[in-house]
Amino acid sequence: MRRILRALGAKWRATPWWLRLAAIGAMLWLGRKWLLIAAAIIAFHPIPIPPFWLSEPRSPTEARLQDLRHFAHVRRYERSMTDETRARFDAVVADLHRRAGALSDAEFMLGLARAQATIDNGHSNASAAAMVRRFPRLPVRMAFFGEELRVLRASRDHRDLLGLRVTHIDGVSVAEVARRFRDAFGGTDANYRVVAPLLIETPAFLDAVGLSGGAPTLRFVRAEGATIDRTLPPLDARSVDTGTFPGDLAMPWRRDDPRLIPFAPAGSPLFLARPARGYWWQDLPELEAVYFNLRTNLNDDSAQSLRDFSQAAIEMLRSRRDRPRAIIVDLRFNHGGDLSLTHDLMVELGDAVGADGRIYLLTSGNTFSAAIVSMAFAKEAAPDRTLIVGEEIGDRLQFWAEGWSFELPNSGFRARYATAFYDLQKGCRGLFRCYWGVFYLFPVIVDDLSVDIPAPLTFDAYAAGRDPALEAVRRAEAVRAAGR
Repeated sequence: MRRILRALGAKWRATPWWLRLAAIGAMLWLGRKWLLIAAAIIAFHPIPIPPFWLSEPRSPTEARLQDLRHFAHVRRYERSMTDETRARFDAVVADLHRRAGALSDAEFMLGLARAQATIDNGHSNASAAAMVRRFPRLPVRMAFFGEELRVLRASRDHRDLLGLRVTHIDGVSVAEVARRFRDAFGGTDANYRVVAPLLIETPAFLDAVGLSGGAPTLRFVRAEGATIDRTLPPLDARSVDTGTFPGDLAMPWRRDDPRLIPFAPAGSPLFLARPARGYWWQDLPELEAVYFNLRTNLNDDSAQSLRDFSQAAIEMLRSRRDRPRAIIVDLRFNHGGDLSLTHDLMVELGDAVGADGRIYLLTSGNTFSAAIVSMAFAKEAAPDRTLIVGEEIGDRLQFWAEGWSFELPNSGFRARYATAFYDLQKGCRGLFRCYWGVFYLFPVIVDDLSVDIPAPLTFDAYAAGRDPALEAVRRAEAVRAAGR
């Protein structure tokens, strides 16, 4: 100790005892913090060792066998597997080994996705966006509105297709085409409907499930009922990646390919306001309400972090002279991120509206991961005053998350495994089973997160610039006001 003090010099020896104590405490705290971070990475984010010394594959078969060896990391690290799901996973992988030389690139990727799907966990799925990136895709981008598949992006040559409903592909109904890909994704139907269009608009994957490859013929239906059959040659693959998720296509400013133009709704609903922001709020004086739009649980590109936004929102709510009668939190386009960034805001909502207020959480199949946990924070804090409006969320209340994703060296398939358990209904036990963030730092348990007021975003409402979920909130508040 004397040697340490001597090395620190006279300035250290002359400092007051309390300052020394504070400095030691700060160092200990920083050490504890980084120790916890390192422990969390080791416990829940084991990183697969990439194959640094892979030889150049001499054939497509050898390339796929190399990928399958690296794919074994999924089985090694996925903690949600039971004996039953492990056996199903092994059977699919064994079949891929046997048929590696006979499969097309799309068939091989689809086989890998089916192996992942046997885990039946939304966070352990293949990345559909990564699956289609190397393949030519149709000159349209589509999204499901309920059971309707609609065109929301199109090349200039096919701009007359914008907004039309797709009913058949090569004479096969869209419902049947979607069913043929269903076994490639685990989890809920609500979340599957979000990602399914990626494969449906990629001819190589259509060919892999028995439809014609190359240029498929799609049947479109106009508003008046007239049909159009059109053969759509795919566009060349282009490595344009702006992070656009299929569920974001309803936001016209989101583009994954500059060659495509978006469908433009007729009006300007609130959920499409402020395209440059991932989170913002606005007063709704006619409802005596505050509307929060949380499109992400990660920082956006603005100068304000999500954590700072949340703290500013809390201060705003606490400083108001009158409590809002309602707080509306729009999570319909929130695919998740860091649950800690919105925790304090979500648990504050119950106090902000008071005993007579209401909290409305707007949801859809896009609402996933940390967005679901954020809903649970609000619901637990004010269970009798929180209503869920819109559509079914994108995951169950028991799921595995965290973990890691990694790319296979030859196919580019992005494999995924999950390592930490979330049980939002019963809680969780096990230091290295349950994610520390929820069950030790931010514990939460809720009975249910089912929709209280169904209000799906239909295409007709979207095209007209209407928002059925916000309209449902207005009706509910009108009923409450009439009963005062």
